[in-house]
Amino acid sequence: MAPPVGGQRSQTARICVVQIYGTGEEMQIPVTVSTRTLVVKELISQKTGVHIDDMKVMAKGGPFMKELRNTDEVRSQVVIKGIDSFRRKRQQYPHPHAIIGAGHNGLRQALVFAEHKDTNFILFDRHDRIGGTSWLDHANVWSKVQTELGTYHLNYSDQCECPQDMAPWPSRDDLLAHFNKVCDEWGLKPYFKMSSDVQRYEILNEGQANQCYRLYLRASTDGKEEWETTVSSLVMYPGNLTIPRREEYKGEDTFGGPISYGMFDETNYGALQGKNVAIVGFGAFAVENIRTCCEHRSGKIYLVCRRKNLCMPRMVSWWINGSIFPIASSDVLREMEDVYKMVGDDPWSYYAVHSNEARTNVTIFQKARFGIGDIYFLSRYYGKTEVVLGTIKKVSEATLHLEDGKRLENVQAVLKLFGFVPDWAVDKFLQLKHLTGLWVNGDFRIGTMSEFPTVNAQRFGGTSLSPGAVSWCNIFYYFWSYPKDFEKMIATGMLAKHFPNMQKDEPGYVLDAQMGSQVLISISGLCPGLVEVIAKYDDRFKREKQCPGTASCF
Repeated sequence: MAPPVGGQRSQTARICVVQIYGTGEEMQIPVTVSTRTLVVKELISQKTGVHIDDMKVMAKGGPFMKELRNTDEVRSQVVIKGIDSFRRKRQQYPHPHAIIGAGHNGLRQALVFAEHKDTNFILFDRHDRIGGTSWLDHANVWSKVQTELGTYHLNYSDQCECPQDMAPWPSRDDLLAHFNKVCDEWGLKPYFKMSSDVQRYEILNEGQANQCYRLYLRASTDGKEEWETTVSSLVMYPGNLTIPRREEYKGEDTFGGPISYGMFDETNYGALQGKNVAIVGFGAFAVENIRTCCEHRSGKIYLVCRRKNLCMPRMVSWWINGSIFPIASSDVLREMEDVYKMVGDDPWSYYAVHSNEARTNVTIFQKARFGIGDIYFLSRYYGKTEVVLGTIKKVSEATLHLEDGKRLENVQAVLKLFGFVPDWAVDKFLQLKHLTGLWVNGDFRIGTMSEFPTVNAQRFGGTSLSPGAVSWCNIFYYFWSYPKDFEKMIATGMLAKHFPNMQKDEPGYVLDAQMGSQVLISISGLCPGLVEVIAKYDDRFKREKQCPGTASCF
């Protein structure tokens, strides 16, 4: 085999110490004896954002300093001109960044600004207090966090400690108090404009370097006061699926008992004591309502659904959120087998499970997110809860009539939990033609993110919101800070686009689990600088938050 052109190059490792001209700042770069100057320039360019043509690498040559050519072997001690610091300069903006939504994600975005000691932001929300649609409008006083506190709280970052004064599964009111406490401790509330409904926006100086946006707002208290403000960017956190699905049954007026929705504080659970209850639906809210009905000593519970969704015992959720590596779907199902057998069921038989014959290659694809809780299984084991497959055709006095002819008799209350549908008004507000990655119409200044409403996984890295939210919020902040990296990422053409689909009733702002995961993987793979920021929030970090003091044991 012929030797390479120029002869064999030494691969012996060494360190190159690079010092910035006129300062004492220096950086050590691992290189080999044969590393060329161009390689060092490219590494520094990647870190600082300064183009390699604007740099000069100097090394001592006798009594003088000599500029090294790109093809020269880099010396072990060099001086670089053309940069002021190895720390990148963040893009400066004349107007604040707008955050729309004061739920978990919007508040976490505000915290990312605060953690970077950046006060150039403003948060708008139509409610008069923080908490967001999910916790202020949809949840009721009996609602609790279904996943564990360790991975669902605002302090999920390397600059905060986990809350110490809360239950492992805090209630709605405890969580809202936590949100307020964190915002007060970080001094965020002066930057919040509550009771402010953002109606629309207008692009100013479109296509220019100083492009910005005029927001038109209306007071949500009386709807009369209107005003405008100019912002440099905006990110919208509209929540997951935000419009409750509603349905009326024929004969409801003859039923003779309460029929309500098991959310919004609409149901008087105290009045269900001793009464047989039909819960219609099988999403996470329906599973939670089984617990709430048991807590209020209801009678028999019928869970009426078209098909059974997988539910997850709390210990399995805790195990996943405390793991230092993603857990295979096959292992998750095996860990759930015993509790399903206890209630005469088999998780492998569910529609959501797609597996090879050996059950070694498994994908869980489910239209709804997991309901997480032990009371669902315990109440089925003791015969208090019965799962009824079917669709309600009509109701009569104390009776539900199903499409297949079956009847549920002596039912004294009905709780409807049909889930949620997306809001096309979000697409309209965002003027969304397509979502490129997480950005509206490919504009890095306008982003949106919602938790994926489905499950589609071969491995599970978590079941909770906060680990994802801290990454999403840092992604938006990073590209506002370094827009040239966004341009490079977009130029690859590898970031997926998502278009609204009217026929399937799928607005563009909602990504399902499969596409959403692909987008996040692509963003990380296409931007090494971003990885430096979010890599610290890995599975070891998650484990430390879930089980403090144990991550170092692995």
